[in-house]
Amino acid sequence: MKVLLLAAHGGFRDEGAPLGGGAAVCDLLLAEWARTQPFEVQLFRPERLSGRQIVDFDTRAYARFCREFGAASTAFVLGHDPRGVVVVSNDISEGPDFRLLAARGYRVVTLWHVDVVAYIAAMYARGRVSPRTLVRLERVFGWLGPSILNLIFAKQRDCLRHSRAHVLPSPAMKATILDTFPEVAEGKLHVVPWGAPPADEQPLPPRAEARGAFGIPVDATVLLLLSRLSPEKNQQALFSALRGFRPVHVLICGAAAYMQGRSHEALLRSMAASLPNVTAIFAGHVQGERKRQALAAADLYVFPSKHESYGLTLMEAFQAGLPALTLDHAGAAAVMRPEFGAVATERTLRDELARLLRADLPAMGRAAREYALRHPFREAAARVAERVVGSGSE
Repeated sequence: MKVLLLAAHGGFRDEGAPLGGGAAVCDLLLAEWARTQPFEVQLFRPERLSGRQIVDFDTRAYARFCREFGAASTAFVLGHDPRGVVVVSNDISEGPDFRLLAARGYRVVTLWHVDVVAYIAAMYARGRVSPRTLVRLERVFGWLGPSILNLIFAKQRDCLRHSRAHVLPSPAMKATILDTFPEVAEGKLHVVPWGAPPADEQPLPPRAEARGAFGIPVDATVLLLLSRLSPEKNQQALFSALRGFRPVHVLICGAAAYMQGRSHEALLRSMAASLPNVTAIFAGHVQGERKRQALAAADLYVFPSKHESYGLTLMEAFQAGLPALTLDHAGAAAVMRPEFGAVATERTLRDELARLLRADLPAMGRAAREYALRHPFREAAARVAERVVGSGSE
């Protein structure tokens, strides 16, 4: 059996562009399936584009990219005999024409990294309107809105209707989808938490050495942020909580990405400059040894995103022996445990941070590492492979 893996953000791992968790999962699956060889894989990814170009697109350019890649990936699939392949789509809005592929007899498995309708409800409607209500409104008034809404709502609806199976990273995402689209058969939805990415073979450097690499004093309190700089990552919530707080160093590892990334970075730099008790270090996107240094330098990982479907970086922090403080979202609900961190609201973030910094962080870090080791990514990759093979035999 041959798998056609369609990935708008896949295959850019060596470029170091902040493409997000969906790109990371795609590259991890490719590496794991190359090792275990459950089937032959052919990757279809954007041509004549770099990862850096993709994350620098504005809204209009990104919408055009979605349409163009969707059309190109559909044409690529149609060039194969449907009897010999299973299509795995790493995308939804950027994905192929799900309706057409199903009509032509192709079996499609979709990997969900974000529920875009739920994201819109959380980020733009600020939780005042449920995803289900948004879908009902779009069905009645969608023709009045910009075409990008059709790209989001209609594409997600077609994906749910015409894919043979859906792989979801958390139970919370499954519950939201079933509530938003009650016509979807529950048996098509398969929850597979991604687990912890494979650890680097090289150990973390000593803490003093790691802190020296960033110019951080050995005795400082260090908070680590490890995600791209964009509004949904909500790093500003931490800076707001730190106003008037005890002196801390905040190590911000991530680069501006996607539609509002540049303006968001400017906001964060302005907020950091206004806090005399905070030493903010903007380290940019980190990989390899630089990422190991960042993880080794920190006391606590802070994950203040407003909306996360899972959170690979959270598991990566656990694997490095870091406890965590997160906001309440699907990603936190899937993996957080009180023995190695806390889940807060924006209102309680400051108090929870103070409480954790008084706790035995090394002991919590050991518990976090043990949890990550019990949930390796290779197990998730094997479960997805089983689902793909099962879809091919149905």
